[in-house]
Amino acid sequence: MNDGQFKLWLEEFSQFRLPLWNEFPDLELYMDQLVNLGNRYLSPLLASEITPSMINSYVKKGLMVRPTKKKYTTSNLAELVVISLLKSIYPLETIRDGIKQSLKDNTIEQAYSYFADLFNATLKQVNADNSTFSFNRNDKLILLTEQFSVHSVIYKIIGQKLIELQHTEKDTD
Repeated sequence: MNDGQFKLWLEEFSQFRLPLWNEFPDLELYMDQLVNLGNRYLSPLLASEITPSMINSYVKKGLMVRPTKKKYTTSNLAELVVISLLKSIYPLETIRDGIKQSLKDNTIEQAYSYFADLFNATLKQVNADNSTFSFNRNDKLILLTEQFSVHSVIYKIIGQKLIELQHTEKDTD
């Protein structure tokens, strides 16, 4: 495998960041706008693009709040970002339960902000020379769950890239 190619990719990957709550548009969105924004925000992280049928399924299964008159809100966009990232490691029912737990003591803005801050900080650390994962066992269970989930998503993406690079190397040999 080309070690330099991986290091370059990892450097670029660690510079990526999820949008913060205040960076989301403060207006109602139609389905196509929600899909476009979701894909723009997450394109480097997702194996496949978000589609309208996915969003309809998330709403139907109770993962996302139902739109009002076919218009989606900032909350829906935050839900879509989180669901899209976590679905690579968890079944949708588990994600729905996790979202409900996160919203027990927090607003959607607080819950998303914590998730985005944690994701961005973790991603930034990934490329550090002595990157380690430490956690406080005394944290609330939902906070520990989110910490482990974010690490799982990030490490899964890195693992997929390493496999892809190995396949590329075999194809050129």
